Amino acid sequence: MQETLLQDRFILPFLCDTLGYQEVSPNTVSNSLIIEEDLAAFVAGTPLNAKNYAALLRRYGGDRKQLLAELIAVIQERSASSRNMALFLNANKSVTLRDVRLHLFYTSDSAIHGDDLFDQNIFSVVQELPYAYKVNDQTIFAFRPDLCFFVNGIYLGYSELKSNFMGQSAGKNGRSKVVKDYFEAVRAYHDTFDRNARLGDKEKEQARRDLL
Repeated sequence: MQETLLQDRFILPFLCDTLGYQEVSPNTVSNSLIIEEDLAAFVAGTPLNAKNYAALLRRYGGDRKQLLAELIAVIQERSASSRNMALFLNANKSVTLRDVRLHLFYTSDSAIHGDDLFDQNIFSVVQELPYAYKVNDQTIFAFRPDLCFFVNGIYLGYSELKSNFMGQSAGKNGRSKVVKDYFEAVRAYHDTFDRNARLGDKEKEQARRDLL
């Protein structure tokens, strides 16, 4: 059984029908790896956010686009400083924007709400999402994971699928593919930024966070 058939017939139905994910098109994901529609829906319409979002929107003079853009900028800055996205979400279940608190993720088993708030989270999956990192309009690194996962519009992680029907294994073919992709990203960073004597340490650090 080929990977694409396994993905379409079994993995996606399990994610969507059993685990409650929604499948969204790759073109809904912005360059900042955000599904803006999901993020906007979560911060504007879920129970603990709705009132604060309305108050925050007034501080932006009703400009929803500016509010969302500044929220995405905060998410990008903080996630770039985290070792991975799971740690980022764990440390940033809520953020403050112009002195107003917005939740980015609701945990399960709350003492007050049980799992009711957790069920308000928006889980999305994207097939074959192309990712490219460009410098001066030139792509220095690109890859296309089989599946990418998002929670409330925020990128969480990706998965490479392998089929044992094709003689593949998670250890030999799956994890090795992830390692190879990361190695290529590291090499792209090293060749483009780390070896560039014209760049300062701060510029290299910013590029490392952005790319890796």
